Amino acid sequence: MIPKSEIRNPKSEFPNNMAKIIGTGSVIPELVVTNEAFADKVFYDKNGAKLERQGAEAAAKLESITGIRERRYVPFDQDSRPLMTHAARIAINDAGLDPESIDGIIVAHNAGNMLIGEREFHTVPNMAAYLKNELAIGNHRCFAYDVLFACPGWIQGVIQAHQAIAAGDADNILVVGIEIASRLLDPHDLDSMILADGCGAAVLGRSDNGAGVLSHATFSHAQKDIANIYLGKSNNPALGGNCWFKMNGKEVYRYATTWVPKVVCDALKRAGVAPEDVDLFLFHQANEKLVQAIASHLADSWELDADFFAGKLPMTIQFLGNTSVATIPTMLDLIRKEDLDGYSIESGQTAVFASVGAGMHCNALVHRF
Repeated sequence: MIPKSEIRNPKSEFPNNMAKIIGTGSVIPELVVTNEAFADKVFYDKNGAKLERQGAEAAAKLESITGIRERRYVPFDQDSRPLMTHAARIAINDAGLDPESIDGIIVAHNAGNMLIGEREFHTVPNMAAYLKNELAIGNHRCFAYDVLFACPGWIQGVIQAHQAIAAGDADNILVVGIEIASRLLDPHDLDSMILADGCGAAVLGRSDNGAGVLSHATFSHAQKDIANIYLGKSNNPALGGNCWFKMNGKEVYRYATTWVPKVVCDALKRAGVAPEDVDLFLFHQANEKLVQAIASHLADSWELDADFFAGKLPMTIQFLGNTSVATIPTMLDLIRKEDLDGYSIESGQTAVFASVGAGMHCNALVHRF
């Protein structure tokens, strides 16, 4: 449990300069890819040897571990911009704002603008500049920059938006998380079945009632764990290129189950919020068993019953896959619009966002709605 002596009053820390989420939007790509789509694939290990388990058998095994039944891909005749622009417009409209009221744009991603018909991406100009152009925001004081922070990137963008609003530099900031991983997936690597595409967005505005971002915490290690997730060569020696997604799954699992519980506890202590007062925990959807393991570790550390997270731990991995940086904002939008298995969030309720990804990095944020 968190000792009472470590609990602080967030209202005294952020008197009248807190930022709060005032609008959300998301776009789920139209191309549905079920596990059956991988039935004819030939898989290799990282040493280039064919795996004993192939096709449908391999897909079934991965489903039993990750919980993923299907995922969504952006059609290959599109680049990243339509998905990003659509989600952003929904969020701005949901906030009841005109685009010219946006003082800053932060776009979190992993690979810039994915090109049409190619497995390549461009990072110049940056994605936020593209988005500002698409939204036709003419105000030159509206900043537009990108965050490259792997899966935790959207949460980190929200943290930075909160800091800018708290400092008086902005009133409304758009934060977008976009992932088009389908163009980077090695067709001969089992991990190619995990990642998927999506985009989620939120507008943060100035709070005047104590709601909003209560606290946040971020950890970056970047030691031996820097090799846990990377881009590299295909598992199939005959396939060229060196920008295929690669992951050391066991090490990622070990890092996430060790450090995500710690960063969540850190954020809650900073917020002065007890675990029992949290209504929803929105955890990055990397793997169903991994999410459950993180929750179990947290319940143990708080000396709470194993069923503490029942009804508080929404999941999207089964039908969306791991959409990386887009995961949390997409899940949040689905919940706010009551489009996720009966989940909803009401005014006055508190949610914890937490993510983990390549670097390795992890972060958590406590938000009162």
